[in-house]
Amino acid sequence: MEIATYTKDILIEQTECDLKNRMTLGALLRRAQQAATGHCDAVGVTTSYLLGYHTAFLLVKASVETMRDLRPGEKLRIVTEPSAPAHAFYNRFTSFYGEDGALAAAVDSRWVLADTDSRRVLRRPPEGLVIPFFERVEKEQDVSVVRAQVQEDAGQATAVYSRVDLNGHLNNTYYGDILCDALPAEVWLGERGFRKAVLAYRVELPLGQTMALARGRADYHGAPCWYVEGVREGARCFEGNILF
Repeated sequence: MEIATYTKDILIEQTECDLKNRMTLGALLRRAQQAATGHCDAVGVTTSYLLGYHTAFLLVKASVETMRDLRPGEKLRIVTEPSAPAHAFYNRFTSFYGEDGALAAAVDSRWVLADTDSRRVLRRPPEGLVIPFFERVEKEQDVSVVRAQVQEDAGQATAVYSRVDLNGHLNNTYYGDILCDALPAEVWLGERGFRKAVLAYRVELPLGQTMALARGRADYHGAPCWYVEGVREGARCFEGNILF
């Protein structure tokens, strides 16, 4: 079955918002991921179907842009659109529309199909595995990450039970929460929430493992931003930028 796009209507919950009543980065990522899962389920590309071929989709990069703050009680229409694979990458663009029909936020995510036994990225699906995404979506955001030259300690984060998914490692959406938590508290007291965030996923963090966090100030192609990274045993698990 081929369904080029998938639409889902949601209501923003109070528990998805921060101390200034703004929908959080992590909540946006979770809503986008759930829409993508719903789309995959609708076309028969379920988790069990993928695991039958010893495969799983892994997120490599994600960019989130907000056109305004999103508030609890708002009704949003989510439209998620996957692109046909380019080399090893499966791109998916997810738009969040307000009741007025205007774009309120968007998520550009880049996925790879991996072998669950070898953890190797697959450039093409195994024989018999059908992934019915054939359209080319001409929508994209800048998913590059700019590193800070000077960094400071920002604590640590652990892949605890409540944040681990079926793959046995820290779920990709919680990296958005970790990035935000690593910033100074006063950053979140402004009248406008974040405008853009980019996350790059490097090495998985398994259940029970801990990564050290560091942060710094950087320049994101002319705009000031924060940079955050998580490192375990010398390997960078993730890194990201956030702009206000």
